[in-house]
Amino acid sequence: MKHGRNAPCPCGSGKKYKKCCLEVTPAPVDLLYRRLSETHNRLVDRLMNYAVELFEETAVAVAMAEFSVWPDEAPEEDFVEYHHQLFWPWFFFNWINDPEDTPFDLNWPADQTIAECYAASQKDRLDSMERKLIKAHSRRPFSFFEVVECRPGKGFLLKDIFTGEQTDVLERSGSESTQPGNILFGQVIKIDHVGMLISSGRFLIPPRLKPELIQFRKWLKQGKRLITTDILDEYDCEIREVYFDLVEAMQRPAELFNTDGDPLIFHTLYYEIESSELAFERLYTLCGTDTADRLRSEAKLDAKGHILRVEIPWSRKGHKRSKALENTLLGQLVIDENALTVEVNSAQRAEVAREKIERLMGNAAIYKTTEIRSFDAFAAEGKAAGPDSKTDAQDQNALMQDPEVRRYVGEMLAAHWQGWVDQNIPALDGETPRQAVKTTDGRESVMALLLDAELHMAADSHMSEAGVNAIKKVRRELGLERRLKKKPQKARSGDKARRVAAIQEMIRAFGRKKLNDMYTDLALKLCEKIGRMRKLSIQRGRQEIWAAAIVYAVARINFLFDPTNKVYLTADEICDFFGTKKSTVGNKAGQIQKTCDVWIGDPEFSSPEIAEMFTLYETAEGFIIPGSFLRDQEITFDSAESDASSKTKTSQNHPKQKKNDASSKKESRNNDDRQLKLFDD
Repeated sequence: MKHGRNAPCPCGSGKKYKKCCLEVTPAPVDLLYRRLSETHNRLVDRLMNYAVELFEETAVAVAMAEFSVWPDEAPEEDFVEYHHQLFWPWFFFNWINDPEDTPFDLNWPADQTIAECYAASQKDRLDSMERKLIKAHSRRPFSFFEVVECRPGKGFLLKDIFTGEQTDVLERSGSESTQPGNILFGQVIKIDHVGMLISSGRFLIPPRLKPELIQFRKWLKQGKRLITTDILDEYDCEIREVYFDLVEAMQRPAELFNTDGDPLIFHTLYYEIESSELAFERLYTLCGTDTADRLRSEAKLDAKGHILRVEIPWSRKGHKRSKALENTLLGQLVIDENALTVEVNSAQRAEVAREKIERLMGNAAIYKTTEIRSFDAFAAEGKAAGPDSKTDAQDQNALMQDPEVRRYVGEMLAAHWQGWVDQNIPALDGETPRQAVKTTDGRESVMALLLDAELHMAADSHMSEAGVNAIKKVRRELGLERRLKKKPQKARSGDKARRVAAIQEMIRAFGRKKLNDMYTDLALKLCEKIGRMRKLSIQRGRQEIWAAAIVYAVARINFLFDPTNKVYLTADEICDFFGTKKSTVGNKAGQIQKTCDVWIGDPEFSSPEIAEMFTLYETAEGFIIPGSFLRDQEITFDSAESDASSKTKTSQNHPKQKKNDASSKKESRNNDDRQLKLFDD
């Protein structure tokens, strides 16, 4: 960022640039994320070469056996292919050689990961970014993360299903195909203000499988108040095993059942009959929803009015699984001259159909054979039908355009979901949704099942609106909609907490239009700090003035008033957005900076690059070097003398440092502890 020495300082102080702020270019979050990603990829390549030099294939085989939770046989090729992108990060950063599990000596420390050993052996060659990555990634437990919010092409907000911890993660490609409610398995780390999904399984777990994770969470939490990362690390094998089981379940064909709960297997029974007219007279009673006259009116007749061909729905009044549905279709009978065909969707119904036909028809019907097809075979036949199936699909699309048909199907969906709330659901441990929502875990499970159904309904081009509306009605009936509303933050003073939340919402609205995520988060953080202070009464004055002044203060200390900054603001933009005066906002911002002790280079409210620039280092020769100079020149002090005096760090000339030497040194140490730097000392 270039700025004239005698030009007004971009921080808005009114002083000349040479007498106010140093020249600095804040790095956006995207730049830091890109540098972290590149460093991680480079580091993984080095770790691979390092492991190859030290180990033979034996070590990888031993680690793979532990990773796959010691199967009786060696993992199949499919398993390795499915999970290799999880195995290698686990191998480098999590695997610890246990001599008790290995029948031979691997010549490897028993208490260190490969990455930790590499860092120790290459200490003088690692840059600070690599050291940070190894420290953040090593021994980080794997877990299941639910996507709470998704920003396609940018990232998502993830919530650890076991610990409840939320992390805002930057992820470019993965966020394109992810939706809220999807579940990821992997590791999440945070370096400075950047969250990363550092390793992840290749499968997106649908919300419908979340109840199984909730059941596992209950088992994991037995006798414990909270689930911590240490507990996740202790049960890492069990957690991986759950993931492998879920992946296997996702790959198995879905188990489908009819409305009676019978496995879905299609049966077609073939009979030879004496006459179609006789068969109709004896079998029309199997239709419990239509009269004989109605069925005959739709039949094909000969010249004498006798039936040649007719279809009879095998149906009954009512529905076992949903009281809201008026009837149940059990099968379809087709009478065509001297042939009778019966189609049903389970072995149990096929057996009942044979008994009824033999009883009603007697010797007038001779059983020939039964054709049995699985659901996959049935679906394959439809795909292989060629032009006819395409025509059927077109006819169906045309039919769904009829408002009356859409209304009827919508009523059927609404009736189904109305009955669903009182059905016993296996995923809810056999409870009904109405029973399950009475507990916290049950409520969470029901919400996951409804979200999964809603995602499927939304993909239906014809009935998405009717299906989604039916599910929304279920949510209202079960009292789940209020959970979707954001509750005000709890605090000792409810009014104060609500006011802080309202101001933060204003800041978010401004941030969505004018800022990036990093600066918005800094402003929200400053607002939260003000809310905790007694010297500043955030309950007094207009909320708009507070919101504008907080943004103004953050913009000032991060040089956002400089036109050359990528995130460029003007005081007029801030005040116009919030409907405030510049003089009032400027004075309020100065008051905030003074009372909160917020200064340019403050690591708590500055971008990492600015904090680094205003962190100065003293070499053994007595030279003062800014942190950004070390970054640009790629200089580290790891090879310098170990004397503490050779690595002394000083802060910029802050007014509070005009004290005696002892207090100044103490304050410098305190500032060091709070520093959020891109590079180490």
